[in-house]
Amino acid sequence: MSDSDAARTPDAALMNPVFLDRWSPRSFSDEPVTDDEIAAVFEAARWSPSCFNEQPWYYLYGVAPSAEHEALAGVLMERNRLWAQQAPVVGLVIARTSLDGFLARSRDFDAGLASMALVMQATMLGLSVHMMVGIELEAAHELAGIDPEVAKIVCGFALGRRGERSALPPDLAEREQPSGRKPVAEFAFRATQVPKGLFG
Repeated sequence: MSDSDAARTPDAALMNPVFLDRWSPRSFSDEPVTDDEIAAVFEAARWSPSCFNEQPWYYLYGVAPSAEHEALAGVLMERNRLWAQQAPVVGLVIARTSLDGFLARSRDFDAGLASMALVMQATMLGLSVHMMVGIELEAAHELAGIDPEVAKIVCGFALGRRGERSALPPDLAEREQPSGRKPVAEFAFRATQVPKGLFG
């Protein structure tokens, strides 16, 4: 068992291996993603839970080859654009900001839930998604025609099938593998057993 495999050994039984199958590659194949596959990942996002059913998420995406794909890849920071532009689908995750009170507090969380549903559906279809915060926000808002008072860009994403590690620059190729996770014991506690000083 490799160090990478050992780091991804579950602490408890999982009902579905999709949670271990999911990781965020940087190398993407140029094999197209079908319209049905794209529809399926957004359908999964559609059924995500949200506070008061506000569903405050939006997705803007482009499918290669197209001007919209090129434009969306163009607002990624250069380091991300280097590899993400090879993915057949690139896009932006957006959350509505025109919400008040606890709805405003939950909007990014809800957009995250929807995006996790999208990612897991993609994984079940044999696809991969890499979410990335490295985007040129001003350029992205301008491209999308977004008024920050109405909506905010949460992150970008690349969607497709995994490519060959050798297609990446050496420094990225070295990192092209699933990463491990903290043990559950480091982040889940009975309310009466929180480690002293954990939250300051």
